[in-house]
Amino acid sequence: MTITTLTWPDIFIDASALDIQTLSANWPKTLTGKVRPLGCSAFGDLYFERENGHIEHLDVLEGGIHTIAPNMNDFRAMMNSPEWQEVNLLTEGICLLKEKGIERGADQFYGFAPHPAFVGSINWASAIALDANVWHSICAQILDNTA
Repeated sequence: MTITTLTWPDIFIDASALDIQTLSANWPKTLTGKVRPLGCSAFGDLYFERENGHIEHLDVLEGGIHTIAPNMNDFRAMMNSPEWQEVNLLTEGICLLKEKGIERGADQFYGFAPHPAFVGSINWASAIALDANVWHSICAQILDNTA
């Protein structure tokens, strides 16, 4: 059995590599106020810093904005924790998808058809690679008014 090794770009996409303004525009009711984008998970969750230094994320699978850390140092420590990565960045799911040959491009996220909001949970068999803005548009149409 081959063990899949993940690289940092496999699990997190730096904000500089994405059109964050276009992605954010999909969420006018949920994503408000000034933010400094940090990047996205492979599934499209958007991580950002607020003016008060808090790190938050926009959850594209369940909806809403959630505070992750009180400051950047705590966020960095979390990002380097394999346990935190598994729960928040779904690293085991990424390994499963890569083992099945489902790869995503640099401007893509892993998405699900149907969206987990319709079936109540993540169905790994329904995972596909989608253009980043297409996936955010789909998620926002379902979840933007749930904030």
